[in-house]
Amino acid sequence: MSSPTDHPGREALQRLVAQVVAAGIRPLGGPHAYDAERAAQYRASAVLVLFAPTDRRARATNGVSDAVDLFLVQRSPLLRHHPGQIALPGGRLEHGETEVEAALRETEEEIGLAARHVEVLAELEPVLVPISGFVVHPVLGWTDSPDEVSEIAPGEVLHTLRVPVADLLEPATRATVTIAGHRSAGFELDSGWVWGFTGNLLDHLFTELGWTRPWPRERVHVMSMDEARGSHLREP
Repeated sequence: MSSPTDHPGREALQRLVAQVVAAGIRPLGGPHAYDAERAAQYRASAVLVLFAPTDRRARATNGVSDAVDLFLVQRSPLLRHHPGQIALPGGRLEHGETEVEAALRETEEEIGLAARHVEVLAELEPVLVPISGFVVHPVLGWTDSPDEVSEIAPGEVLHTLRVPVADLLEPATRATVTIAGHRSAGFELDSGWVWGFTGNLLDHLFTELGWTRPWPRERVHVMSMDEARGSHLREP
């Protein structure tokens, strides 16, 4: 694990996460609401919500949310499952692994950041992803070593995205994404939309942390299946 530093973003984030967890984070509801009986039929997985010091000058208007970045991955458009989607690093648990171990291992495999560079801040309650049959365990983490991130999962990850949280919270880039009758919270990035489970989880987490800025939920982005599958993306 990385050693704690005096970076104000990390210190503020750690305090905030500890306070929110102690008070009790509301469970994610809707299609992702946890149900033990259903979860027993699903495959176990974990994702890492990985924060780092922002790589640009913080505007210092909205506290810690302006001081941190978030790591995401854009999946290859050539994959059979969830091609082209923007997601949090993570994947299924291997035999004998804990949720934290799986989240750290998958993160190293997908973005090249070794577990020793990650400080685990909290483990959240599991949530369900019925469309893919996974029970997902979100883990919150911090790294002081964002420059250690590298591209090491060719064929699976198209590229790693380091996104200022302040950009994700910008109301002008938010919308409700609809596809094939399903709705989710959406965040627009240059390379596509964060939507589906990842969009809903981030929307919920940001709200629980007190970061969410009012955004027009009535604004709708109608996503085609071609867009959802990353047809606009090209492998290098």
